[in-house]
Amino acid sequence: MLRAYLKRLLHKLDASVAAAVARIDHNAVIKDLVARADLSGSYLLMIVFSCLVALLGLLTNSVAVVIGAMLISPLMGPIFTAALAFTLGDLHLARKVLRIIVISILLSVLVTTLFTFLSPLKAPTQEILSRTRPNIYDLLIAAFAGAAGAYALCTRVSYLFVTTGVAVATAVIPPLSVVGYGIATGQGAIALGGFLLFFTNLVAIVISSDIVFHLFRFRARMVEESRYPVRTRVLILAVVLVLISIPLVYTLVKEISNVNLTSHIEQTLKKRLNNKENSRMTGFSFQKDSNGMTVAASVNTVAYFNYSTEKRIEGDLKATLKTTVNFALEQTIVRSGRISAPSSRLLTVAPAPAPETLSMLRSKVMRRMDEGCRDLEVFVAPYPIRGCGVRFSDRGDTITALVTIGRDYPASAQELRWMTVALTDKLDEPVTAEVTTVPFLPPVTLGPDGLPDDASRKALTVLKTMGKEGQKQHFVIVAPKKTGRVDSARALRRYLLKELSIPAASIAKSTEHGNELRVKIVEN
Repeated sequence: MLRAYLKRLLHKLDASVAAAVARIDHNAVIKDLVARADLSGSYLLMIVFSCLVALLGLLTNSVAVVIGAMLISPLMGPIFTAALAFTLGDLHLARKVLRIIVISILLSVLVTTLFTFLSPLKAPTQEILSRTRPNIYDLLIAAFAGAAGAYALCTRVSYLFVTTGVAVATAVIPPLSVVGYGIATGQGAIALGGFLLFFTNLVAIVISSDIVFHLFRFRARMVEESRYPVRTRVLILAVVLVLISIPLVYTLVKEISNVNLTSHIEQTLKKRLNNKENSRMTGFSFQKDSNGMTVAASVNTVAYFNYSTEKRIEGDLKATLKTTVNFALEQTIVRSGRISAPSSRLLTVAPAPAPETLSMLRSKVMRRMDEGCRDLEVFVAPYPIRGCGVRFSDRGDTITALVTIGRDYPASAQELRWMTVALTDKLDEPVTAEVTTVPFLPPVTLGPDGLPDDASRKALTVLKTMGKEGQKQHFVIVAPKKTGRVDSARALRRYLLKELSIPAASIAKSTEHGNELRVKIVEN
């Protein structure tokens, strides 16, 4: 049944084509297109005008001006003539029209290069950049537009409107202007991209028009000039089509990948930054580099995001993109809620606010200090914050944040700077961080055999966990010195090697201070 339906459909299509062919004056069409292969002074002048108009539209980022340049250009005529020469196998006509096209290309590039060199505007606009990355869809657009144009040439159905639409859809002059711009500004990638778009449009129009001419029964016998064999012509077109499709498909795949990447980044950022009545993302950008990717976002917010939130967003991006991400957040404080309507009552002078006392300052700061201390754990992880407080002065001096870290070596200058910035941002007041350290591990109790008891073993298991997670180890184990026949230092060392899998090279020489035994573990 399907076979019969297809057979009837092909029969109707063949009858429709035959009816159209009967109405076509083949000799008139050939005469019209051959007349367009004339390299006159007016033709060259129109090429110059059209490419200059196109270049000005590109430099000023004006779509309307670029479209105007497409309508001025007479280059579409020789391109359709080239397609007819291929269909007829007319070698003489093919050589003539190819010469016109080459001269048009060289003239357009030369004029636009000189004009760009003299122009004060040289920044690449969106109109320029959009014509430097052609893909397979540009080939299809030019093919369908070329087929429509060839059909209108043959049948004279809405000829003027169709050819105008073809000139706008395929746009052969603006890409040549992009080539001149790229050469004048020393941007080879832009020049190459513009020429690839022009060549794509040229090849697609020639091939699709050739197919239409062939369907409408234009044959080699209609001319008496020397001609290429049909097989040779088909082979040439097929090879050119395959060669030009390779970079176009690659560009399309790359653009699809870029669109998907942009979508993933946008969704991840909005999930964290778009909070109703609190914050909204206003834009983002990203750039790939040898170390991974840099992502920058801007957000309007009623309260600043803290450092830990920024790090969580960076972690989400790493998990989504499966690569190293360096995230930067630009925050703009805004006011939430509606704007109150103006009051018709008489304005009254509000009393001056009471001066902020030390008690009021302490109450305000302490409300934020707990959250600020939790944020500091990011800087000293995996070591815990053992204590956090503030010291005030009624003389208006800087607030001093008192931070106690549970670890066995002091904070570095870089850590002090990070913590100072984080607390200043959190408290919205000038802060000086004063950091002290206390032992990470509690004192170890040893049994008669010189080994830790159950409670001490439980406390020491954290060393094994941190070793597995690749954390730097720097600890001091304090235990009572045992007297008698058991060598407590050796027994404790054996326990660290065997039970906790601590490398022997990390266990420094044990020292004794009065009645205490100290074992220092430092990762080299």
